[in-house]
Amino acid sequence: MSRGLLLCPGAACVNASPLSNPTSIPVLIYEVFQTLQGEGKYAGHPCIFVRTSGCNLRCTWCDTPHTSWRPQGTQRSVGEIVAQTQQWQDVEHAVISGGEPMLQPDLDELVDALRDRGHFVTIESAGTLFSESVRPDFFSLSPKLAHARPDEESAQRLHERNNDYAPLHQFVAASSDLQVKFVVQGEQDLLQIEQLIEQYQLPREEIYLMPEGIDDETLHERGLIVAEICRREGFSFTGRMHIELWGHRRGT
Repeated sequence: MSRGLLLCPGAACVNASPLSNPTSIPVLIYEVFQTLQGEGKYAGHPCIFVRTSGCNLRCTWCDTPHTSWRPQGTQRSVGEIVAQTQQWQDVEHAVISGGEPMLQPDLDELVDALRDRGHFVTIESAGTLFSESVRPDFFSLSPKLAHARPDEESAQRLHERNNDYAPLHQFVAASSDLQVKFVVQGEQDLLQIEQLIEQYQLPREEIYLMPEGIDDETLHERGLIVAEICRREGFSFTGRMHIELWGHRRGT
């Protein structure tokens, strides 16, 4: 995910929009900002980030715990969210991230509203929850490997119960454009990655491997390992451009 300028983080500074649907269920939003995409196929592209809050997993190395372990944010209507994004209406890409955005009510309405305004919409998801009605232009899936499991007992139970790989089949079948991005700590992760590719028929040409880490030293050290795996095995490599440029902070 990416670095940018945070504007109007609360609902108070957003005017009501004619898009507002009185019957819709508010979406829990942590922040909305304009930035550059930092990871994957569209790295370097200017984009609007809509970061939702709330997650069904508890990854031990989660880099946005304020949207997962300790969800924070403001309930916003789809109309309010879209109204805020229109200050960047000339930015083509809009990314809905989290947290886990697939948990959010009326996500399909938000996707459709952004697409209606000419945005190319990406959803970043762990791939554990699928909805036929949610149809972005691009899915960026990041299935969580074994090293993401937390140590704390209650969090571990929740994580293991919800870390379901089965919906990956549905994402692949329903999506005309997607990437599958694995967060990698080292060579020990390769066996599980290969097993998931085979079991869930993940398109190998759309697999990206990304080093896990939130500081320059760790990203460099693990990046060299991941780059060698990609060179040897034929996967695509992605770094974390936003952290390399701006560090690990809110609004990224």
